[in-house]
Amino acid sequence: MDVTSEMLNKYNVSAPRYTSYPAIPFWKPADGTQAAAWIAAMEPARQTSLSLYTHIPFCKTRCYYCGCFVVISPHEEIAQPYADALEKEMELAAGQMKHRWPVAQYHLGGGTPNYLNIARMERLVAKARALFPFQDDAEMSIEVDPRTLNKNYLERVRALGFNRLSLGVQDFDPEVMETVNRVQPYDMVAGVVEQARKLGFLSVNFDLIYGLPKQTTATFQKTMAQVKTLGPDRVALYHYAHLPDSHPYHRRFDPADLPGSQEKMDIFLQARERFLSWGYQPIGLDHFAKPDDDLSVSFRNRSMRRNFMGYTTKAGTDMLAFGISAISDFNHAFWQNEKKLPHYYKALEKGELPVIRGLELSGDDRLRRQVIQNLFCQGGVNFGQMEQAYQIPFQSHFAGELEALAPLQDDGLVTLSPEGITVTDQGQLFLRNIAMTFDAYLRKGSKPPVQFSRTA
Repeated sequence: MDVTSEMLNKYNVSAPRYTSYPAIPFWKPADGTQAAAWIAAMEPARQTSLSLYTHIPFCKTRCYYCGCFVVISPHEEIAQPYADALEKEMELAAGQMKHRWPVAQYHLGGGTPNYLNIARMERLVAKARALFPFQDDAEMSIEVDPRTLNKNYLERVRALGFNRLSLGVQDFDPEVMETVNRVQPYDMVAGVVEQARKLGFLSVNFDLIYGLPKQTTATFQKTMAQVKTLGPDRVALYHYAHLPDSHPYHRRFDPADLPGSQEKMDIFLQARERFLSWGYQPIGLDHFAKPDDDLSVSFRNRSMRRNFMGYTTKAGTDMLAFGISAISDFNHAFWQNEKKLPHYYKALEKGELPVIRGLELSGDDRLRRQVIQNLFCQGGVNFGQMEQAYQIPFQSHFAGELEALAPLQDDGLVTLSPEGITVTDQGQLFLRNIAMTFDAYLRKGSKPPVQFSRTA
């Protein structure tokens, strides 16, 4: 696969990542009363299962590439009142439910989930299990920082039922690690991977980032060779979004050290080529998985979905999310929590869900959301299936959008036929651009309230 500089220049635009549709900046101010009503409105007869997400925002040091909502403190005791607040929030949400749907997925993300001491972690998981019934085969995943993880902690996490482990590797190059302030040598990561496999974790996942300062095609090739020796079951290869206006710590990077658009694309393409040669299944925009990993299986049987955790299994779940900045996707509504600890605590002290904004999806939102999900997760859209599911004549309903796709077809990104839209191999690299044609909020011509990251 070859991507020319002309194509990069043409398609390197500001665009949502489409972990939701509509994108977060288009949501409206909301509060806990509205979120409680959205939860309560879910009918008991609805056939669904739950995904639970809990955000642990604390980190001991700042990683300069990070775009997540985190709280930096070397003092672990700061997490104790937060864990108490998480329990209160779970109780409030569960109290609004007319039925306790089974939990199919439970994920702890951050930040650094293993910032919580293990006793407090055990209590938090026990509370979740007491409030929500977990399926026997529930997928339980946790993100860990190898720099602050010890053997006993990992053993006890496994005993709690966690069966998937996610490591933020990013890059193994010493100069890159030093520049982004996340120094974790290869041997440290290898030790965690070895122990996780001995403990029986079903999957060990890596996050890698391309486009970091000091990164080149040559240095990342060395990182990829080290990744191969560890053989992660699943890899997310994320694009670094340099946003110094919204993330001031990004200003620590010298712009001259950042690889340009062409080199960034070359880094990604070389990594993609290697993953394919090693037998990994390419999935959507930026994920790769071994053929027997659940993500590959769900991709093949079309039960995969894209949400705020990237690509994940279990397409039919509704998500409840807890903690600062956490985002719920429940009963055809989105809502996001407060982003600052004092505001988060204050809402819970008043017995309210700590919500700052949200959106109840209209019929058109739900239709377009499914089109975009299909593009990202299935590599295309079948007109007949969409017409049957939504009772619309797809080609006339989306005549303007299909016309807008014609130049993308000319550039080899999609193939249009009477049966549907097919994303080409090259088009997988530009899924955000393809999805934009179906984004009614962008097509209205209104300027987005924030600047999205660029696509290349």
